[in-house]
Amino acid sequence: MSPRLAAVALAALACSAARTPAEPQLSAPPAERSAEPAPAGTPAPPTHDLPPPLPPPALAAEPRPSVESIPGDPLELVWGHRLDFSGGAPLVTIRLLEGQDEISFAPRGPARLEPRGGDPVAVAPGAPLRARIRGARPATLSYQPLLAQLEARDRTGLERARGAWEARGVRTRVHAAGGIYGIAGRVIDNRRSLLLAEGEWTEESARAFAAEAFERWGERLEVQAEVVERPTGAVEVMGPDGSVLATGDAVTVLQTPGGEGFTVDRVERDAAGRGAGARAYRGRLLLAVDSAGKIAAVSALELEELLRGLVPSEMPAGSPPEALKAQAVTARSNVLAQIGTRHLADPWVLCSDVHCQAYRGEVAHAAATDAAVRATAGEALFGARDHRLVDGVYSAMCGGHGEDNEAVWGNAPDESLRGRPDLPPAAAAAWAGGLASEARLRSFLDEAPPAWCARAPGARPDRYRWERRLSAADLDGMVAPLGVGHVRTLSVDERGASGRARTLRVAGDRGSAAVQGELRIRRLLGNLPSAMFLVGRDGGTWVLRGGGWGHGAGMCQWGAIGRAAAGQDYRQILRAYFSGAEVARIY
Repeated sequence: MSPRLAAVALAALACSAARTPAEPQLSAPPAERSAEPAPAGTPAPPTHDLPPPLPPPALAAEPRPSVESIPGDPLELVWGHRLDFSGGAPLVTIRLLEGQDEISFAPRGPARLEPRGGDPVAVAPGAPLRARIRGARPATLSYQPLLAQLEARDRTGLERARGAWEARGVRTRVHAAGGIYGIAGRVIDNRRSLLLAEGEWTEESARAFAAEAFERWGERLEVQAEVVERPTGAVEVMGPDGSVLATGDAVTVLQTPGGEGFTVDRVERDAAGRGAGARAYRGRLLLAVDSAGKIAAVSALELEELLRGLVPSEMPAGSPPEALKAQAVTARSNVLAQIGTRHLADPWVLCSDVHCQAYRGEVAHAAATDAAVRATAGEALFGARDHRLVDGVYSAMCGGHGEDNEAVWGNAPDESLRGRPDLPPAAAAAWAGGLASEARLRSFLDEAPPAWCARAPGARPDRYRWERRLSAADLDGMVAPLGVGHVRTLSVDERGASGRARTLRVAGDRGSAAVQGELRIRRLLGNLPSAMFLVGRDGGTWVLRGGGWGHGAGMCQWGAIGRAAAGQDYRQILRAYFSGAEVARIY
């Protein structure tokens, strides 16, 4: 594939033979996650604030399969951004570190360095190694404001978004990302239409436009980077004595044929960067030149191995086994939905943060989550009628009612992502029809029916129902970018099926503004736990009373725990949260 625009090329793969996936870490709770088809390209927030999980059980002994060399050109592996099922489970690249001047690492068993364009070099177990870039040239990137991101099949939504922006005087163009794959009689279609602002942009001018868009229209935009020309440079690996052992053209790979993996120093232990230190990983280590011309550490590993470090980072390992299985299938589906749609200007397909899904490597491994991954190996979610991959989105706690996907991200309605009462059948019947009216939502919040997420062992009541109190000065400061002045009224004009706000009206002494989008509303009001809230006053204080923790679409993680504790198996759990979707094994 040509380096030009390689990061956004549309991949296609047909496999005819049947073949037999904000917030946690083991010291925190289930996370909120989405495949992020937000109309303004806004990433999901790290709304991770659940109680600590139970300590993980002891690690189970795992076989260590032989690891062969990466087939083909490793440069295409880091920049290709596409799925490859040729080895069974797809190979995934995930960022560990980026933007470094030097990276220290060590193999955990007998190893070899494979420099691109050079000869392999044997390395002893535990040898302290360092990598750096010599003669680096950063990537040539183009920048455009990302106005909307929609599923490729959502032509109506695309034309609607295009018309709205062009009515504002913004010329647009459409670019494709993602791919469509056929495997084991199922369809994985994660194609996206990226609506971009037309014109010649620098990074600075694109960001200035994004800032203006927020001030004028309340639109919070990302800046989309595209690779015009890949970065270049020599990746040097130095041994314990400082001598250069290997030099690769843009990439050098570390293999441990026995499957022991490697350690990388100075990997951040949490999203705030606290406790940076060495961390152990399985798979292969790719040392590559990143877009800035610095060195990046990227792990290349099979999806099943990735899930061993991902599932316990997203759900407490002490959760019931059937809930962990549900999380494994959901996470696997979410990974498959994201590949080729994110990080298109980076030499990896996923990051290891909550932006994609949290991944902490071997430190997160636990016997219970390993068992859940093995029990569901190769299984993903597919629509009950169209047999297409379901994006396995999830959030921590739905508050008793799930939300429709289009109410969260503004994309086309997905029949597998319908918001329904998350209650036992008898209780659910009383709330059929949803909570879109304020009166219904008020009754639902007041009654606080026994939802599965409220009944889950270890669930916190102050996450199921919560209250935020804001002084007049606090609220005025939060909405200052809207330019409405001192706030006189605050109201929700439109709600989704769960009562979550879709459009917020803010009126002040200098005008009024409408803010659209569940995530934008939450961020505007000080990162609310969810958009399922009512607005009230207590004298001069604004009172926001709500329920749930996260966007509410897809699987409710605490609800899955509650259902599993009540005896439901993982397939029942997933059918409930994904509107009858099927679990199918594809490799």
